[in-house]
Formats: sequence, structure tokens, C-alpha cells
Amino acid sequence: MNKIKLKGLDEIIFHEKLDNGLNIYVMKKDFNSFRCYFITNYGALIDKFVPINEKKMHTFPKGIAHFLEHKMFEQKSGPSVLEKFSSLGGLCNAFTNYYYTTYYVSGVDNFYENLNFLIDYVQSPYFTDENVEKEKGIIDQERLMIKDNPYRTFYMKSLENLFVNYEYGKTIVGEKEDIYNITKEDLYKCYNTFYNPSNMSLIIVSNKDEKEVIDEVKKNQKNKIFEKGSKIKIEKVTEPNEVNKKYDIFYDNVTKPEIGYSIKIKIDKFNLDYDKVLLYLYILINSNFGKISKFNLKLKEGNIIDGDIGKGINKYDDYIVISLNASSNNEKEIIKLFDDKFQNLDIKEEDFNLIKKSMISKFVYYFTSVNSIINYLYDEYYDNKKITGDTFIKYKELNFEEYKKVISQLDTNYKSITIMKPLNMKE
Repeated sequence: MNKIKLKGLDEIIFHEKLDNGLNIYVMKKDFNSFRCYFITNYGALIDKFVPINEKKMHTFPKGIAHFLEHKMFEQKSGPSVLEKFSSLGGLCNAFTNYYYTTYYVSGVDNFYENLNFLIDYVQSPYFTDENVEKEKGIIDQERLMIKDNPYRTFYMKSLENLFVNYEYGKTIVGEKEDIYNITKEDLYKCYNTFYNPSNMSLIIVSNKDEKEVIDEVKKNQKNKIFEKGSKIKIEKVTEPNEVNKKYDIFYDNVTKPEIGYSIKIKIDKFNLDYDKVLLYLYILINSNFGKISKFNLKLKEGNIIDGDIGKGINKYDDYIVISLNASSNNEKEIIKLFDDKFQNLDIKEEDFNLIKKSMISKFVYYFTSVNSIINYLYDEYYDNKKITGDTFIKYKELNFEEYKKVISQLDTNYKSITIMKPLNMKE
């Protein structure tokens, strides 16, 4: 067991990697409640890989990671997963994103019972032809509900227009054909490959002693037999700098056009730790396009946009994406204003220091509740499949000279415009 000190903060995470490869991260905090995440490094982007004990690359239906998440709640006997957690006073759920599938439980009482059952049910798959077939209609209904959300569609189309080979923008649940092609055998192959302890991690926040928590997990795992984990061979995808579509218009059930303006930037262009690049770009976008920026207020006061400018800075493998969106009937004017603004960015030390202080204060505030703590730990885990504890010190190390250097290297040449218009505007 080793201690991960959160640099710059008086906080410690205990970490141990078990003999079967399972990583455990535990933080003790004196709250009444607890929260546990059980994560497998397997998400919606992974559909081409070599299954365990096989030699050839295999292509699985898209959406299978999400389908597998649903089926893990199926038990061979006894009460359902939800009923069992309810009897223990635990609230449970799960989610699948592009990179991971995460199962979690939270509560106040019966911590060890809830923790053990979380581990046990995720490590006890039960798939039959019948229960797999039954689930297909349920997931297809979820697919249709997602398609009914125009702003979700807008977000996904924006990603699809940015990336040529990366499959961001593809639905996490899969399309209808994918869903109905999934078999029990597919699920077991995916489960056995990716739900091996060597490809999984537990993140736990509770008021229990860290060593006792880790010992409890060890006891849980002691008599369980797993194949020896090996490096999983996943098809590697390369992505060009160019965008998939520079300009795209589609129509949906909205009342006013929504304009999405996205810039795709290769991370290695900056020759700097990507976490710091993200932080610097976050400061830049908030100072120039944030709620109280002169630019945002000017557009609102001139009735050029409805509401505030939406904004985001996100990492997608080797790329960072700056995204702006606005609701407006003046799409051509909005695009020109965004273009002009990126050529004339405000880079003021006063703005930089103000936003940096705000970011540091917000970070410290994470440690005031169980949910915000585990969300921070999950974010730490998200990009690196491990928790390092050095994020806060990176906030502290931000400096104006390095900020200016990053901005000078900013390349806005590769951008994509996605516009969603009301159905009644369709010609």
C-alpha cells in the first residue's frame, strides 16, 4: 500500500494494486456518507480488439459496452441488484462513456456490505439467450429517446463533423442494427476480456480506515479465480489534423438556430503537459467568451444571441477541442464575429490572475462533499487510467508568461461549423 499525496493540499489517497491486478484507491473523509466507483477500462469506442485467449482481431457491434453494462444488473438467483442494494440502504447505478464503464453505489449505512455486493455482482455475469434478447427492445427504446433530444443530436453531430477516423459522435448505445445483432457469446467475450481485475479499478471515499477498506477488498478477492491478465490488443486508430466536415446544416425540432463553432488542435503542437494546456485554454476561453466577458455582453445587448455563449475545452485522445455555441438567427454574423475574435484575443494578466484564483478556490471546494471528491478522483483517473495527485499543483504553477506562449501557438485553422435549424426553415 502506498500513499498518494495531493501536492499543494493536505490530502492523501491510499493506493494498492492487488496480486490479481485490481487497483484500489481509497480516501478517508469524515462525512456520514460514502461513495464507491468500480471501473473497467472499457467504453463505447472499443469495438475492435483481440478477445482473451484468441489471436485474431474481432469486430463487435457498436454499443456493446453499454449493452454489457445493462446486463450486469441481471442475477442468476436471489433478489435483483436494485432490490439487494435497497435492502442495504445503498443507491446504485452505472454509466458507460467512450472510455470506461463505471458501476457505483452510495449510502450512509452498511458500507462494507454495499461495497462487497458492488464488487460481487460486477464479478458475477449471467447472460442467457433469453435475457439478452429481452434487453434489446429496452435499449432500442433508450436509443430512440436519445434521438428525440435535438441538443444531444447537435452535440454528437458537432463531434462527428470534427473527426475523420475517431468515432466520437457515434452513439454510445449503438444503432438499431448493432443492438439487435448482439449475442450472449459476444457479451461473454467482451466481459472476459475487459472485466478482468487487471483492467479494473476501485475508487472509494468513506469515513472508514483506509487499510481496513483495502483489507476488506483483499478478503473479497481472495478466493475468486480469474485468468491472469494480459495486455489487451485494441485496434489503433490514427486521426488527421483536418476536420471531417468544415460546414454542416441539419434540421430538427427546435425553435431557433443553434450554431456550433469547434476548433480541433493537435496536443503535441504545444510541447507542454496537456493538463496545463487545457487549463490555459480554459482561462483564455472564459476571459474572452465567458458570461461577463465584453464580447459575450456585447452580443447579448445587441440581441445577436439569445442567452450566453456556450463553451467547452475537451481532450479527445491526441487532440484538444475548443467548442463555442450560440442560439441566434444571425448565423453568418456569429461565425464572422467568432472568426474575428480569435484573431484579436484579449490576453490580459489581470484576467489571467482573476480566473486562476477562481479555479484554485473551486478546486479546494471539491473536498467539501463525498460526491465532489469522487468526481475529482474520477476526473483524475479519466485521462490516464490512474490517479497521480498532481493536478492541484499544476493549477498553482500556472503563470502568465507560459500562458502567453501557449496562446501564441494556438492554431485555429482546423475548425468545423455545425448549424441546427428549426424544421420549418427547411427548404
